[in-house]
Amino acid sequence: MTTLGAIVFDFDGLIVDTEGAGFISWREVYERFGAELSLNDWSHATGYIGGFDPAVHLERLLGRRLDWSQIIPEREARNWALTLQARTLPGIESLFQATRERGLRIGVASNSGNGWVEEGLKRLGLRRFVDAVVTREMVLNPKPAPDVYLKTAETLGIEPNRTVALEDSEPGCRAAKQAGMKAVAIPNRFSERQDFKVADLIVRSAEDLDLKRLEELF
Repeated sequence: MTTLGAIVFDFDGLIVDTEGAGFISWREVYERFGAELSLNDWSHATGYIGGFDPAVHLERLLGRRLDWSQIIPEREARNWALTLQARTLPGIESLFQATRERGLRIGVASNSGNGWVEEGLKRLGLRRFVDAVVTREMVLNPKPAPDVYLKTAETLGIEPNRTVALEDSEPGCRAAKQAGMKAVAIPNRFSERQDFKVADLIVRSAEDLDLKRLEELF
């Protein structure tokens, strides 16, 4: 009988709402030029690498090229300031604690850069729970390819079919399923328009999850 051996968490939008900081900081750039960045537009950026480029999109809306030499650093500084205010999303920390108390392995698998994820986990006080962090520069292909999840399972020493992945995006869920894992979707306001039919379970919040519910997926 297959049993739960590990839980692997996505980072952005799942552990912490960094998606909100990105959306707000870009929306403010758009507003400076009298344009609008919609939630629908931003949903194409959630969980994807190269899925949506807000700079290219804004230039298309305006019908002209922009000088990004000052805009981009200002946008990044604003994004960072907002990110520093973001706290762990509801239910995540208690799930980390329960997983550790049960003696299960914990991984983080992200399409973001390693420094971003490592510093974020430390800032939120969660790094001490995590046995493995795998990010996009550590594998050949980012999500929706299964590489980050396969590498995480390998690093944890747990078979993928004994692992549950928690994701906020459709490409993340597809990556987990292709890796042979169970996929639990926790959509946020930016990803809720995506198609989550590939997921084994969809919940509103991590507060709706406990280890018993995850064990029932096997």
